[in-house]
Amino acid sequence: MPLPPMPFFMDGPCEDLGYLNTRDHPCGVEHKCFVEELWGRYYPLADTHFREDARNHFLQRFWEMYLAVALLERGFKLHRHGDEGPEFYTSLGSRRVWFEAIAPDPGTGLDQVPQLIPGECTKIPTEKILLRFTNALDEKRKKYAAALAKGIVSAEDHYVLAINSRGIRHAPYGNSMPYFVQAFLPFGPLTIAIDVRTFEQTDSYYAYRSDVSKFNGSPVSTRAFLDPEASFCSAVIHSGVDCANHPEQLGGDFSVLHNPRAHHPFDATVFGWCEQFTFRDEQLHRSSPNPELNTDAR
Repeated sequence: MPLPPMPFFMDGPCEDLGYLNTRDHPCGVEHKCFVEELWGRYYPLADTHFREDARNHFLQRFWEMYLAVALLERGFKLHRHGDEGPEFYTSLGSRRVWFEAIAPDPGTGLDQVPQLIPGECTKIPTEKILLRFTNALDEKRKKYAAALAKGIVSAEDHYVLAINSRGIRHAPYGNSMPYFVQAFLPFGPLTIAIDVRTFEQTDSYYAYRSDVSKFNGSPVSTRAFLDPEASFCSAVIHSGVDCANHPEQLGGDFSVLHNPRAHHPFDATVFGWCEQFTFRDEQLHRSSPNPELNTDAR
């Protein structure tokens, strides 16, 4: 592949501290080189304003590159439609598979996930974290509908929402269950039943949680993957990488949640190298990565 016509990083002022520190700080040299390596492979897929937008939305644009290059290294052949619609697509049999990337921020106002205050002990704001994931799906659902109306995507295509939660405190890690799973299936807190006479544990399960509330009291569904409105989305890919925190093998950090109500579900082999979550028979099943599984994506 020929070298890109220009480097990823641009000179001049910018609003994003992640971009600024990676570009200019002496400690960021290694991370800057990694970003430029990704850009060297991704640039044929980039939209016309990619580099300029990265100055103010660095994690979002980094995530698009990282996702694409990770897929390329797994044998996916990616194509771009243009400056409208999802980021890029591949083909799986007779269907296209569209990938839409998003790196949600902590939010604003009273529903914002608060920043860490050094020296202060705080409760993990689980519901606010879940709201950032549900908002990401809602935002991209609207863009999907617009792309569908314009004929960019088809109702017969697969659609994958790829979420990077690095910009939300606590979100990449989850508690006893990943937050991105809790955001789209109605799993609430881990509950342990204790016999009050013997004080022995008699049962454990996840409480049912169908929604979380915004500060103003309005409910937001956490069971989107059981509702028909989200059936366009075949699966969610989740990651918490940034340019300074990533595995040696790109995409080795991906987790996939399959939509049990998807119009066009995936076979497990498509993302065989990933940790995968499937919901069937009223139970959540987790499968460990299996690098030997191959995809027939082209």
